[in-house]
Amino acid sequence: MENYFLLGVDYGQKKSGLAIGQSITKSCRPLRIIYNNLLDEIESTIHEWDVKIIIIGYPEYKKASLIQKEIKILSQEIKKRISTEIDVVFHNEALTSEMAKCSYAEMRKKRITKKKLGDYDDISASIILQSWINENIIV
Repeated sequence: MENYFLLGVDYGQKKSGLAIGQSITKSCRPLRIIYNNLLDEIESTIHEWDVKIIIIGYPEYKKASLIQKEIKILSQEIKKRISTEIDVVFHNEALTSEMAKCSYAEMRKKRITKKKLGDYDDISASIILQSWINENIIV
């Protein structure tokens, strides 16, 4: 089986979370939270980790929304600016923010993390990425 890295993105209008995953171990971890220059940070991460697939959390609402439009624009910008050879995939992010809040609260309670309150976007990205990996990478 080929080993490659995947990048998970939880896009937000004010901040976005990144997570990194590995195909051979079928695992991932939160990487960082981005407040500015998201495309620059994605590009840097792609080169640093030699990322082959980007998984972007996508809210699947029945009605079209502004956030959906922004996520589609982001994916087009990634393809245009960074690389057309990297696959950019949307994955349903239903309930990932709530799951991340719970994980984050538990980590703070156990004193595993000292991150500021509300900084769980990288955890959300990790949940999105792990969900995609579980559904799509077969050993």
